[in-house]
Amino acid sequence: MRYWGPVVLLTTLVASACQPATTELTDRQRQAITSEVNEAVNELFAAMNARDADRVLSHYLDSDDLGYVGTLSIRVSREGVAAMVRSFYNRHPEVTFTHRIVHTQVVSPNVAVVFTEGGSSEVEHLAWTHVLARAEDGSWLIAYEHEAWPGAAPPTRHPGM
Repeated sequence: MRYWGPVVLLTTLVASACQPATTELTDRQRQAITSEVNEAVNELFAAMNARDADRVLSHYLDSDDLGYVGTLSIRVSREGVAAMVRSFYNRHPEVTFTHRIVHTQVVSPNVAVVFTEGGSSEVEHLAWTHVLARAEDGSWLIAYEHEAWPGAAPPTRHPGM
């Protein structure tokens, strides 16, 4: 049953994005949220390039509802994502990533979606969809992430495997 948590979360987020927001946001509020979530995503990539698994994981929701979908794998729960991240950095201690934020969609005062593209020292083209939720302390954490290798077959040694 734990598998359905991320599916329900994503379905709810998509459905809510198609509905008028219950709390209208001003342009200034949207810009502030966009800035905050973009900063959170940029900090995630800095952590990825520091190759510090604990620092990377600090950007993810600490919940069984956390979901990750890669081209070849699905990870559900903080435990599943943590195992994948730790294993990846153990196998690829020198990997580096590039990224560019393509678009940020503020769904509500507490949910935003960030689309990024980039690559790594191992894979030329990567694309990510990050669904972030505002935590109780005001920080933004990834609740769902999708990673894809567009236009190319993924290497057999990628983090999702």
